[in-house]
Amino acid sequence: MAPKRPQTPADLALKLDALDDKIHDLLIRRAPLAGADVAPLGGVAQQAATLRRLAARHKGELTLGGLVHIWREVMSAMPGQPRLVHVYAGDRIAHYRDLARGYFGSAVAMEGEPSPSAVLHACATNDAVFGVVPPPDSDENAAPWWTQLTPAGQHGARILARLPLVDEGGTQALGYVVGAREHEPSGDDATLIILGAHDSLSRARLQTLMKQAGLETQLLAAGRESGNSQARQYLWEVQGFAAPDDPRFAVVLENAAGGIIRLVCVGGYAKPMGAGVASGAAEAVTVESEDVAGQS
Repeated sequence: MAPKRPQTPADLALKLDALDDKIHDLLIRRAPLAGADVAPLGGVAQQAATLRRLAARHKGELTLGGLVHIWREVMSAMPGQPRLVHVYAGDRIAHYRDLARGYFGSAVAMEGEPSPSAVLHACATNDAVFGVVPPPDSDENAAPWWTQLTPAGQHGARILARLPLVDEGGTQALGYVVGAREHEPSGDDATLIILGAHDSLSRARLQTLMKQAGLETQLLAAGRESGNSQARQYLWEVQGFAAPDDPRFAVVLENAAGGIIRLVCVGGYAKPMGAGVASGAAEAVTVESEDVAGQS
């Protein structure tokens, strides 16, 4: 038997061309199915669940960040996806534009807004319009922008996603996606609540009340409605998906004995995925002609 001919660069190029054609055929087939979804972004939670499923089966040398970037571009290129995103144009506008492109795709048009509040206003009346805002800040002398987030069940802007989608090892969010949509469960989520309380209730006491009700929380920011206000506003992150009528919230209010003025859900997000090379062992991929000439 004659020895097997060594594979040449031309052979590899032909195999890559065949794979590219196959991928292209599948994208063509995917587009009308994705376009049939009436929800902008295909459903924020649905897309997050899809990315998490793909990440769970991923292996080889392609990094998870690369995989997520490719699929965000694919999802954003499908019919019916947003083509304009309002972005906070602060002193790090390039940073927020990069976050927007990473989530909404490289072709998305962006409109800068002078403040996070302006971004919320631009997204408040149309559920097909979205924005990117910075992480929440604390302000003891004025109402921080996050106090203007709209409670669930009312028409207005809420937090829908945390950016970036792949955690590169940092402990803080770099930005958030906002829009006039309701927070929906993706399978692994965090819920954001605004809690207004009298000064007589300390942060430690508030956290104790929530822990006693079965809520695992983290304080993200604090502020006041105004410099003269006797009540504080707190933005808390609750682990897991929590609906506005979650009975644990009623327990917190009852145990606070009137010390809490309001407690409302203002969105949430699918938790970011870990970064790095896929945990699966890298495999040498051998592509024979029959592998890429299969049914489309």
